[in-house]
Amino acid sequence: MKNSFKQGLLALAAVIALASCSDDFLNRYPDGNTISADQYNKLDLNTRLTGTMRGLYSMIYSDNSSDHDEFGQRSIDLWGDILCGDIAVTNKTYGWLYQDEQMHTVTGRTGYIWSFYYKMIRNINTAVRDISNACDIRDSVATFGFPSETTTHFYHIEDAEYALYLAQALTLRAYAYGNLIRWYTPVIGSTNMGNYTISTYPCIPIYIETNMEDPQPLSSSEDVYNRIFADIEMAIRLFDEFGSEYESISGTAYQRESKLSVDGNVARGLAAYAYLSAAPYYTAINPTTATNYYQKAAQYADEVLTSGAFRMISNSELTTTGFNNVSNPAWMWGQDVTTETAGGLKSWFGQVDIHSYSYAWAGDTKVIDDNLKDEIPLWDARSKWFNDGTANSRFKGCPDGKFFSAACPTSTKDADIDREWLSDNIFMRIESMMLIKAEAYYYLGNYPAAAAALNELTDQRLDTDYPFYEDDYNDYKAKLSGTLELKTAIYYNWRIEMWGEGYGLQTFRRMGIEFGERSRGGSHDYNAGGRVKPTDGSFNMDIPSSEAIYNPNI
Repeated sequence: MKNSFKQGLLALAAVIALASCSDDFLNRYPDGNTISADQYNKLDLNTRLTGTMRGLYSMIYSDNSSDHDEFGQRSIDLWGDILCGDIAVTNKTYGWLYQDEQMHTVTGRTGYIWSFYYKMIRNINTAVRDISNACDIRDSVATFGFPSETTTHFYHIEDAEYALYLAQALTLRAYAYGNLIRWYTPVIGSTNMGNYTISTYPCIPIYIETNMEDPQPLSSSEDVYNRIFADIEMAIRLFDEFGSEYESISGTAYQRESKLSVDGNVARGLAAYAYLSAAPYYTAINPTTATNYYQKAAQYADEVLTSGAFRMISNSELTTTGFNNVSNPAWMWGQDVTTETAGGLKSWFGQVDIHSYSYAWAGDTKVIDDNLKDEIPLWDARSKWFNDGTANSRFKGCPDGKFFSAACPTSTKDADIDREWLSDNIFMRIESMMLIKAEAYYYLGNYPAAAAALNELTDQRLDTDYPFYEDDYNDYKAKLSGTLELKTAIYYNWRIEMWGEGYGLQTFRRMGIEFGERSRGGSHDYNAGGRVKPTDGSFNMDIPSSEAIYNPNI
């Protein structure tokens, strides 16, 4: 890459300054005192893109808030898992995350979520615009700039590099819009949805590189999904085509900078989840589209699974990984936390891990919902992910078998507690692809394929210390021939396997609606034993009121 280290740092500083301006995401110009917009624009394209992309990735895990429950994507993951009740906050001594326990997130979190993703989108659009102004990667050769089926076209190395930057930017834009639409489109059947359908519900504004200078009106949820699909499909094609071109030109295979960077597999994972999320909205109004989306979800998940790039966490490793190291072969996307990027108390492990100096260790424990814990069968070793309270009852239900500091995996004594907070952040792992595949095949009516995908996961979740695990597990699998039992098993495995990874709320909204109300366990400090259902207003995010002030088109 033709960039200097000094210019790269300047560009990165400019992006961070841009990202840390006011919550009004329509303020589109750098207003920090590092470098001016003119200085930034005079940097060569490679330097600007290097800084922009590094700044974008840092936005996923960083935040300039002083609140200890606001630390980027993993805090949003945590809010959703608490809001739906899969994670229970047991007390309010320090107060962090208690509004989520009280299911007040609709008013308490919407401004953060809105500004978090739109700031990201604003910076992504700048990168896409810069690339589009420099070269016509998407339009110059054949359809969308790709070679024909019979003719190979080679590009300059700079074009391949630009294309791979564009693939990353489009993947991240699809990621941001995917998160926004899942928060801001009500679940089917909620009063907020009213008489709207996916095609007509006024969801969120769409900003891309060509309209980023002007306030946009609300687009329908369908239009937002179409934007997501267009971006992610393009990103996948760019990764596939220009990754190959990069190797042909340079002589070395294209590799992402680290697992914090997205690649073709991450793009496929995001595509699979987006199609899975959109499909239920079409089941009643357009079954053909629903079927097509479920097929695409299964296809992309399977492409990741068969890529050979990742390996599922095995049964023997289940309670030894700690979900604390990005080098784990099951992790598709994650952040290597360093001393420079450690959030301290203001981090996932600073809120949840009882082996780190954390709010949980100090008494504000975040635990598994009792009722969900009771659903774990005796053959399932994932019960060991959660403290049984034998050694110290105040830690009962804490995820110290799943999330724990590598520096202090066992002791909770004051002298042993991890005070460096270098445990890594997880954003995506291979097991989620198995669950997407199982769910998609279930709703396609291919029950044997759904059961096979699910069994591939649960075959590595057996508690061999339980003397009857083989018989009990075989009985469990035999029941998966029944459609209700299979659907229940998929729903359960989403909740257990992905506990604490940010899938709880969306699983509740997507699949929970078919199971009706569920009861909050006794481990909750608020509304223990209360009944909740996905259509409740608590699970529908409203557009922040400040947006109407800044955007005259809403």
